[in-house]
Amino acid sequence: MSDTIAKLDGPNVRFARSATRHRISKDRIRHVIANYRIRFQEPPQEGLGQRSIRIVFLGTDANGQELEVMAVELESDDLYVIHAMPLRKKYRTRYEEGR
Repeated sequence: MSDTIAKLDGPNVRFARSATRHRISKDRIRHVIANYRIRFQEPPQEGLGQRSIRIVFLGTDANGQELEVMAVELESDDLYVIHAMPLRKKYRTRYEEGR
């Protein structure tokens, strides 16, 4: 499996350098994308120069740690992961409602 792209049962997954900034491994990120509990979209953040809709995946890694993963969909239908970190309070309510 390539370090940059991983084939799931759906799109290929690519990683921005920022995706592992919080020391969440690519394997853990892939696990959340493949086994998410909640998936939703967030609009672009106008003031931050982001122009793409972000797809947010909330779920647990293989060890049960709750994570949030954000990606954007590329024209090729690949996912480009831009962010991953332990689940923040910001998403806790939505995550708990999904149980």
